[in-house]
Amino acid sequence: MAWPDLRTYLRSLEDNGDLLRISHPVDVHLEAGCIADKFVKRDGPAIIFDQPRLANGRISEFPLVMNIFGTRKRVNKALGVENPEEIGEKMVALMKPDIGAVLKNPISGIGLAKQGMSMAPKRIKKGACQAIRIENPDITKLPIPTTWPQDGGPFMTLPLVITQDPKTGRHNMGMYRSQVFGPTEVGLHWQAHKHGAEHAEASADSEESEKMPIAICLGGPPHIMFSAISPLPDNLSEYEFAGILSGKRLKITKCLTNDLWVPADCDFVIEGYTIPGETQTEGPFGDHFGHYSLTGEYPMMHITAITHRKQPSVPMTIVGLPPMEDGYLGEAIGDAFLPVLKFQHTDVSDLFLPLETGFHNLAIVASKQRYPRQARKTALGLLGAGQMMFLKSIVAVDEYHEVKDLNALLRAIDYNVRITEDITILDGMVADTLAHAAPWENVHSKLIIDATTLSKNDPRASEGKQMGCPDSLAVSASGIVDVIDGRMLGTSMLVVTTKIANGPMPEFSMEEVDEDGARAQREQIARIRDEIWSLEAAKNLRWLFITDDDADLRDENWKRRLLWQLFCRFEVARDLHFDEARTRIAWDATAPIPSVEGPLPVRRWPAVTLHDSEIEDRIDAWIEENGL
Repeated sequence: MAWPDLRTYLRSLEDNGDLLRISHPVDVHLEAGCIADKFVKRDGPAIIFDQPRLANGRISEFPLVMNIFGTRKRVNKALGVENPEEIGEKMVALMKPDIGAVLKNPISGIGLAKQGMSMAPKRIKKGACQAIRIENPDITKLPIPTTWPQDGGPFMTLPLVITQDPKTGRHNMGMYRSQVFGPTEVGLHWQAHKHGAEHAEASADSEESEKMPIAICLGGPPHIMFSAISPLPDNLSEYEFAGILSGKRLKITKCLTNDLWVPADCDFVIEGYTIPGETQTEGPFGDHFGHYSLTGEYPMMHITAITHRKQPSVPMTIVGLPPMEDGYLGEAIGDAFLPVLKFQHTDVSDLFLPLETGFHNLAIVASKQRYPRQARKTALGLLGAGQMMFLKSIVAVDEYHEVKDLNALLRAIDYNVRITEDITILDGMVADTLAHAAPWENVHSKLIIDATTLSKNDPRASEGKQMGCPDSLAVSASGIVDVIDGRMLGTSMLVVTTKIANGPMPEFSMEEVDEDGARAQREQIARIRDEIWSLEAAKNLRWLFITDDDADLRDENWKRRLLWQLFCRFEVARDLHFDEARTRIAWDATAPIPSVEGPLPVRRWPAVTLHDSEIEDRIDAWIEENGL
């Protein structure tokens, strides 16, 4: 079913025992986010903070809602589906209707026609979101959390940011984190690749207006929030997609102080404008890669009005070291758009973007293999598909490979990949602005690993089986100076941990260049690499992964943690090292010391998102005391 508003969805969660109501005061500064994080990491319920306490010590009149998408089950419930793939199947049906079948049986086309008609939004005079207008608007009265100790301030983390193309009038709804600077000032973190930035640039070039209208909506039906983060084609608006999701035309209403049209059933509408060219230093912000994104200059919104529905809620999420709530949303997006992707890229049989890698750092694609090297063609094609242009690494596997099975992935890389033939590096490609490991903002190299089984007609089909290493190699490697621990990932795959002197610590950002320290780090990694490669037991070692000692190789979930470290800490062109014959590879995933004199620059290195220890201890005790 399609939920008419957020309140109805929350009531259903509470009726089914999947919502925790916290009635005592909770600080929006650090406490609320820490509680939400604890519950999302244990598949806990959604949370309503009935008495969120603001920075000034006062209790907000509006409840704060978090973790509403914090499990796969809850995401499916929010979208009204058993499986998100149902959404993609609807879209494919609209993209390629079976005209022949409809002509033979016109009644079969009725459902398709209804779906098409539901796409156009419906304009109404006044929406529920405008029931109450706040006199003297002050965004600081809303319970907007500060999640991490080094965050630059409170951030709206589920904002539906509405902008308009000044030439065409076409609306866009994106989700760009929004930092609260003051009662009527909000920073807008839209990256250069986003439509919001495109509209801002077009407005700056326009001679018609000195201001660009902006609206930020909070809450509303869950499918609207999902629409805002979905990777839609340019010819399909978020409002139209929301209609497809719900099967009903999305009701929109006009703002009171500008000409934008916004979803009528949202909980809050924050109206305002930006001034072209005006920026404010935004950040730091604990982001979905598990590190802080550091400060940058971004546009500032000036608030002109705030309206809300009766009995509204303020929904927020947190992002940081995975797994997080955004991970479940990201997985749902992947599942929802897989049918569309398979329709557009017929080689693709399955695709998975692990939440542990922040989605943009790794994609596992199962490809058809009718002819030699087809999987490589598949991977290259995906790098030009919408937001997958941000991908740093793609591993191609066989058509029927279980893409969500990490152990199956390791086996495929272990047995199928010949380093000399199956590794492709693409230099100077598009990067996500949040990719902190990239040597330059928005630019990095990309890695394609062909881990497919050779087809029968491949010229390499007669190659013999590759040999592996004895398990004792991990013990031998652990005896090398500066190696703290080692463990085999496969017959030809070893991971070791080390400690870099004066290197970045998880708790602190490192923004100053340290050339001596960076040089020593490169020398230490090279020495560990060469000494391990020289071991007799390592003659068939093809993959050597080196990472920091904050990776506990004896932890129960060590492989998942390692996946995050390997893919979120390395730059392809800087941190992959081959031997002279190019038959083996050393993968440096240690946190790099900032440097400009190395092979490629290392920009300032951010801290890891970690909670304040005192607050975390207090919340852990409260959870245990209440049996939660």
